[in-house]
Amino acid sequence: NAHRGVVNRLLWMQEAYTLQADDRVLQKTPFSFDVSVWEFFWPLLTGAQMVIAKPEGHKDPDYLRAIIDQYQITTLHFV
Repeated sequence: NAHRGVVNRLLWMQEAYTLQADDRVLQKTPFSFDVSVWEFFWPLLTGAQMVIAKPEGHKDPDYLRAIIDQYQITTLHFV
């Protein structure tokens, strides 16, 4: 991912979806996958909270449901 491409995507996402400081983003994507880039940087850019799932947690639907409920996740991405 090129820096300007990442910045462009983050600015577009913020304009389109307006993440707020009281939102919580679930970071569940392995860092080697391109979607993880916005999961890491979008909350940091906007002051929102980031909740990091346990390793391999993205493969366990029961775990995902529990962490979404426990932390009241407002934003996440599924492929």
